Amino acid sequence: MKNTQNPSFPIELLAASLEQRVEYFRKCRIEHPHLAHGFKQAMSAINSASGPKVVLVTGPTGAGKTTLARMIYKALMHQYRDLIAKDPGAVPVAGFNAIPPNGASFNWKDFYIRLLERHGDVLTNRKILLPRQHDLFEGLSAPLPIERSTTEALRRASEKCLTNRKTRVLIIDEAHHILMVNDPKRLEFQFEALKSLTIESNLIIVLVGTYKLLAIRDQSGQLVRRSEIVHFPRYSLQGEKDKEDFGAALCRLQRQLPLPVTPNFAPDMREFFCKSGGSIGILKDWLSRCLEHAILRGMDTIDYKFAEEFALSNKSLITILDEAIEGEIALEDASIDAVKALLYRVVSRARALSAKQPPAKKPAKVGERNPSRDKTGGDHEKK
Repeated sequence: MKNTQNPSFPIELLAASLEQRVEYFRKCRIEHPHLAHGFKQAMSAINSASGPKVVLVTGPTGAGKTTLARMIYKALMHQYRDLIAKDPGAVPVAGFNAIPPNGASFNWKDFYIRLLERHGDVLTNRKILLPRQHDLFEGLSAPLPIERSTTEALRRASEKCLTNRKTRVLIIDEAHHILMVNDPKRLEFQFEALKSLTIESNLIIVLVGTYKLLAIRDQSGQLVRRSEIVHFPRYSLQGEKDKEDFGAALCRLQRQLPLPVTPNFAPDMREFFCKSGGSIGILKDWLSRCLEHAILRGMDTIDYKFAEEFALSNKSLITILDEAIEGEIALEDASIDAVKALLYRVVSRARALSAKQPPAKKPAKVGERNPSRDKTGGDHEKK
């Protein structure tokens, strides 16, 4: 059966296997306002001559941040196409995922190994630091590596590799995993390690992750000054514009479903909105599950009643929305009155401290005895 409703997918997909049809839908990308705005803002921050060294792309789970990261990567590769053509060894843009730790804290050794491998380094297991005496005296036997030196050696190798490969932008997806540490006090060290990498290699790092990345911003004023936040939010039912934009995105997705008859989700747009939490990524994953089961059952099309069977549970949605709302609150700016209150408080405190300081003592003249209490009674009275 042919689809006669102007679908957006290649019509020959209807004769393809289940895996091919589902894979096509998973990989297809639709344009929607939040994605377009996030892309424009991120590219502006990256290409700004006086911009930040670290760009934080953050939003709720399922918003489509990985899709945005891929768009940024492709756009930058096109932007640096002349450099690549001139120098085939150059890797102006690199990207990989930050892997969660097996233990209590993020594994920087694994991070540097993945970075080097992404740049074609095949000798990561050979990178250790040795005592300098071995280089100076040929007669000495080969010494043992310096204790705990492997990570430092990998770090130095990564800095040199990024410089030699002319890497300008490093995109790290799932970057919130870097903040997984056993001691909250170490959060500042995590960002300092990234900041040092940007300085030593003269590049921009794009961190893509959930609202947990905001913990970086709260560490110190220096970190805030060197970073910029790009917010990629979910859609909201509170605004009419968001409702229209979500409905348009839902319509584009339904036309991408490789089914004999294009579904019509418009009458149930609000239900699709609620069961996806307003996130396009969650909606797309949900429709992928629906597509797979519809093909297995030999169905020509699907509707909301069928899709509801494969939606996330309400408890799961509550967990996702709680995290999203908490992150949105954390992103809200403070009032200028709060800034003024701190400024006046600092001035008042400085004045109070200066008022409490005792007057400076005059130095005694040469030969003049300092005032002191003489002893009374005892041997002094007998004399």
